[in-house]
Parts: sequence; C-alpha cells; structure tokens
Amino acid sequence: MIAKHGSIKISANSHQGKIGEHLFWPVKRWQALQLHALKKHLRHANQSGIYAGRLPQRIKTIQHLADCPLTDKEQLAAAGDAAFACKPQYVREWVTTSGTTGKPLRVPLTAADLQRLAENEAVALNIAGLTSGDTLILALALDRMFVAGLAYWLGAQKLGAACIRAGAAYAAQLDVLQTLLATGKRNYVITVPSLLVDTCGTMRRDAPSAAMQAVIGIGEPLRTAGLIPNALAQRLTEALRVPALSTYACTETCSTFAEGPNCTGGHLNPALAAVEILDDHGSPVAAGVLGEVVVTPLGVQGMPLVRFRSGDIAALYTDPCPCGRTTPRLGPIVGRKRQLLKVRGSSLFPSAIFDCLSAIPDVRDYAVVAYREHDLSDRVELHVCLNRNTALIRDRVAQRVRALLKVHPTIHIAGIGAIRELQSAANPRKPARFIDHRSKSASSHPPKRRR
Repeated sequence: MIAKHGSIKISANSHQGKIGEHLFWPVKRWQALQLHALKKHLRHANQSGIYAGRLPQRIKTIQHLADCPLTDKEQLAAAGDAAFACKPQYVREWVTTSGTTGKPLRVPLTAADLQRLAENEAVALNIAGLTSGDTLILALALDRMFVAGLAYWLGAQKLGAACIRAGAAYAAQLDVLQTLLATGKRNYVITVPSLLVDTCGTMRRDAPSAAMQAVIGIGEPLRTAGLIPNALAQRLTEALRVPALSTYACTETCSTFAEGPNCTGGHLNPALAAVEILDDHGSPVAAGVLGEVVVTPLGVQGMPLVRFRSGDIAALYTDPCPCGRTTPRLGPIVGRKRQLLKVRGSSLFPSAIFDCLSAIPDVRDYAVVAYREHDLSDRVELHVCLNRNTALIRDRVAQRVRALLKVHPTIHIAGIGAIRELQSAANPRKPARFIDHRSKSASSHPPKRRR
C-alpha cells in the first residue's frame, strides 16, 4: 500500500532500511511516515470497545490527533477485555503492567505485536550503539510477565546481537556480572542503574576496560531537567568508565524513547509512536515545558491505544540534537502526576529527593515515604542505608535534605536488608523507592518518634 503526502510517497515498509535510519530523515519526511501509520492505527483501533464510533473517520495532519479522546489507566481497567481488538486465538504472549500506581493490567500481544516490539527495541538499542556481533547482558527481570526483558531480547535478536540473560540478581553482583563480559567483544549491560551502582566498588580494575561499551539504564532517569547526566549517571560513569544511557517506555504502549552517547534526551521513533505533552487541562505545552506524557503507540494489534495518558511528567525537546537525529526527544521523567509532594508550601517530585540522596557518596540505598499531614501539606520520612554510619555522615545527609525540602524531615538510618524489604513490600514486582501512604487515613500513620 502506498500513500502520497504532498510530494512524498510513503509505503507501509518505507522505513525498513538500515535500523533507525528514518530517525535521521528530514522532519517533513518522517512526519509523513508517522501520519500514514497513524491513519492505519486509528482504523484498527475502531475495533476496540473503548474506541468504537469515537474516533474521527479521516485526519489530514498529525495535529488532528487532538480530535481523538484521551485514554487513561482507569478506563482500561474498567473495560477489561473490551479494550482488546484481536480474537483470543491470535494472542501469542500475555504481559502485565508493574502495578506501580494500581492493580496490574493484562496486555495481549499478537504475533505482529511481537514483531513490532522487536523493531521498537532494535531501534532503541541501536541508538545506544548496539549492533550485529555485539553482546547484550540483560541484568533485569525476565519473568513475572514483564514485557521489558522480552522486548530487549527480541530487539537484540533483530539486530543480530548475542544475549546473556543474566537476570536482575547479577546487577547487584558486579564482580560476577563482570565475568560474563565476552572477551574481545563489545558488551552492553542493560539494568536498573541504581542496582548496578550499589556494587561498583567490587569492579575488578584488572579487567579489560574496553569490554563494556555502555550501561543502558531502565526504570530510572539518568539525566537532570537540564539534560545533563544526573548524580546516578555520574557515579556509574566514574566507576565503570563508560557512558550511562537511559531509555523510557511503559508496558501499555510498548514504545521506547532511547538515547545514545551523543544524544540529549530519548528520541521518538515516529514509525511506531506519536507523543504529546499536555498540561492539567489537556492542552499542549510548549517545547521544553513539563507536562504529562501522552503516547499513541502506532501499529499495535492486541490492545491499540489512542492518546494514552501515562501519568508520567516530562518535557519534549525539538531543537537540534548533537547526534544528528531529527525526531523530538523526551527529557527525564521527573515523576508521576500523582506523586507530586507538597511540603510546607513547596512542591516537588520524589525524583528531586532521589537526586539529592544519590549525589551523596556514602548513601547506599534509600526509600522515601510520604504521608498526608493535612490538606495543604505532606509529611516525608526518609529511610536511608549508609556505607559508613558516622555522626558526621548522618549530619551531612540531614543538611543536604533540609536544604532541598526547607524542613527537617525524619530520617531513619537502616540496614540494606530493611531498605530492600521496605521497597519490595510497596511493590513486590519491582523495588519502589517512593512509597505513598497519603491516600490512607490519618489513623494509619505511624506515630512520630520521640526525640
């Protein structure tokens, strides 16, 4: 099938050349590709019970996407199987969301969805530098119906790279992980970065430094709002002497924003997604301004979504990127919309506290717990594990946090086991550094400890 958009001819397979080549196209060319994919996607989405009869019959520009209704997680949960647009016999894989902000949601993937997922991650991993003949070490969860590990594996296979399915446990055992690096090969490690930085001190300095090319981080931002490496990325880079790169995606959309060594932000893949950044009223914000990330994943068959509200807050950048790609870039996720804290007149996301603690070398791990103090203010407690528990270090941590929050939060010093138990209790599927108890009644709040 071939469609014409102005003087540009677009076919369904027009971007199937060199992996990721279309991200370097002139803007008008990839926009035409994106519009063609969007039209096809909307026709299929009409088969879903949540969109039937609600989508425009024809759109002429990508801006007309705003004529479509927004979709949120509550709608999907209420719709259940009615949100699907494929027959059960065509499902080849079932995955679920992590359940960070609610009950996990089932997502069906057809054979075509798995192929799309492979293409999506092949482009994302290639932006990071992975190519045929390289080795990707997957130090992350590959079970419990997570889509992430499956996606990275599929993407690496499509690129022609080798995979080592190490699992999440090896991310916390860097000395063991290091033995998996293939000698004489270009190796990439993909993992939750804070798990890796926790054991950077065990890195053998006699190992060939050229073996590891980069760490690809998932689930946590590695850049500041100014698009420079944050404290976590700096600690990784200093310890491992390789770039620390980040990616962003969510299970519902299976669409990735990925960065490479020369990128400032995660690049949109316009063949597989359209993105909007909206304010609290659902209106678009200007480039570089924070808002909610809204994604329309293109080409999905099992559960096609239109204008999916991720609940994540970030900014989109459209100025030229040093890497030469022409697509917009997503900045770091500063937090979830529901996670915004109000502390004695100041508003901030938990990620600001994360950055503060991660910048302190003696902080090994932590958890931030929020309670509702009253309608206009929250109470924050910090549970912190230190590498060296001395009065000087405890005072340094307290001073840093007080300077950020402008108040004196309660800080509990705990062992690593207690911190990990707290994180896992909040979300058994993946460690949670932010634990939100604000929706609970005041009677459920723990009593303030005597000093």
